[in-house]
Amino acid sequence: MKMQFAVAALLATSAPVCAADLAIKAAAAPVAAPGWQGFYVGATAGAVIDQSSVTPELGGLFLAINPAEHALEYETELGGASAGFTGGATLGYNWQWNSVVAGLEADIAYADRSQSGLVVFPSLVNSNQSVVKGYDLSGDWFCTLRARLGVVVGPTLLYATGGLAFGDAGTDIYIGGTNGSEYAWAGGQSGTRWGWTVGGGAETRIDAHWSVKAEYLYVDLGSSSFPLANSPANPVPEFAIAASSDYAFSVVRAGVNYRF
Repeated sequence: MKMQFAVAALLATSAPVCAADLAIKAAAAPVAAPGWQGFYVGATAGAVIDQSSVTPELGGLFLAINPAEHALEYETELGGASAGFTGGATLGYNWQWNSVVAGLEADIAYADRSQSGLVVFPSLVNSNQSVVKGYDLSGDWFCTLRARLGVVVGPTLLYATGGLAFGDAGTDIYIGGTNGSEYAWAGGQSGTRWGWTVGGGAETRIDAHWSVKAEYLYVDLGSSSFPLANSPANPVPEFAIAASSDYAFSVVRAGVNYRF
């Protein structure tokens, strides 16, 4: 009888200990963080800083008559920097291996890239004259198709990105003289241009489906040259001018993504 009481007492005292031990182990079990692998869609908004420029290029008699002075008058870079709004949509897919994430991402965005100006330079060849240069650089949209490679740190993915870019880009330029000068040239071009992009960012998970990000991209759409037409009143059409445009801009933006 005493032996039965002893066994019962031992079981009664050990049961709460076992239950408490199980509760501690259950509470200590880590909760798995949401993974990054899979498809996602998103939206972005931010600022675009246009760094495009256009430079006149002299030809014909300009290279034979006072070439150094004419180069100083005409061949100065126009443009350089302006800021506008950008907003767009994103589609992508990620693969994940432990803390390493690689993926492909495509986006299309509106971009208010616009620069214009008027530059007046005193003539070094003709007294009482000045050279007037007016320009307009513009672009309304761009797209990128990029690879992403990053590392997961807690809930955040730190990544670098780069790939193909294309978008709208155009230039209009006028060059003339003051004081009734007959010499004048004008021209322009516009269309879709192709290039490359590189950048990086950080994306943080909010829950199993939503994440937010901050990102920087540098986009280079290349350069192109085109001739300027002489004014019909130009007395010496052998003075020829072309223009060379370089199209580039930076994008600083925030975004939100939804994962399926």
